[in-house]
This record gives sequence, C-alpha cells and structure tokens, in this order.
Amino acid sequence: MKLHFTAIQRKLADRDQHEAVAADLARVAGWLQPQLVLVDADPRTVDDALRSAADAIGPAHGIDPALIFDALRRREQAASTALGAGFAIPHARLPGIERPVTAFVRLRRPIAFGATDGLPVSYLLVIVVPRDGADVDHLRMLSLIAELFSQRTFRKRIGAATDTPAAQSAFAEGIATLLQGAHAGRVFP
Repeated sequence: MKLHFTAIQRKLADRDQHEAVAADLARVAGWLQPQLVLVDADPRTVDDALRSAADAIGPAHGIDPALIFDALRRREQAASTALGAGFAIPHARLPGIERPVTAFVRLRRPIAFGATDGLPVSYLLVIVVPRDGADVDHLRMLSLIAELFSQRTFRKRIGAATDTPAAQSAFAEGIATLLQGAHAGRVFP
C-alpha cells in the first residue's frame, strides 16, 4: 500500500510540476506578442534596421531611442542574432523597463545580417528586456522565439501578412500553437 501511495504522490508532483512549467511558459509566451509591428520597412543595413526598431520602440514606451539602438548594436556586434532562414532576433537588456518589449519588423528587401546559413534577413523580432530581469525568463523567451520561427505555418502567415493586424494575428496563432504543445506535455527549455 505504501508503494502505491508513493507512486500516486510522484504522479501528482509530476503533474503539478508540468502545470507550473506550462503556466510559466504561458507568462513568458505572452511577451512574444509584438507591441509594435512594422511591415515593409526599408532599411539598407543592419544598423538601419536596428535604428528603425529603436525609433519605433522608444517613443511608444518612453525610452530614449538612442539608448535602445546602442544596446541593440552592441549586442549585434558581439555576435549576430540571425537565426537563419531569413529571421533574426536582435535583443538587448535596458534599464528603466519593467517587462519585455517586442517589435516585429518585416523588411521590404532582405539585408545581410551575418547569419550562419549565409541567407539575408527579412524578418526581425526585436526584444528589449529589463536589465535586472531574470536570466531564465530571457533565455526561455529566446527559446520560444526560436521554436515559433521554426513553425512552417507561422513563417508562411507572417510572410503573407499585408498589414499590422494580419501580422498580429499570425503571432497570436503561432503563440497559441506553442502553448498547446506545452499543455500537451512538450516542454521547452
């Protein structure tokens, strides 16, 4: 009887742990929905793309765009944030914000971004996180973004988006798919 009770306790603990992980993933995944969307932006260089994103994020969130650009540029100079397959996730830590801020930028023309696969980048998800934010949240967010951009359906929808509402809808659907996977037992790092 004691062994049976221990097995039940273990199953309950596993279920509770799974539910806690899924809830945490849902919280972090909620940050992936871009607050800003730029469709058919026309930067010619990586710096132009980062500056466009910084200029959009700054005023919308009361942050100096130059501070955002400098942080994004420093991070990009350390190592390319291009994931490959035409996607990049420029990201940086900043003081003065309480939660992550995301902006999706779809470029009119792809630009060289130093991707390991050598392909130019057409899609950027720019992320600014609190300087003092939890490292595990930041890493989980980056992991979820990589998972999101690996979804073929998401890539097709985001590529076909003709305006901000269509891009927002593509993100909402892609994020929902990620969360369904988490609730089905697929655990992300």
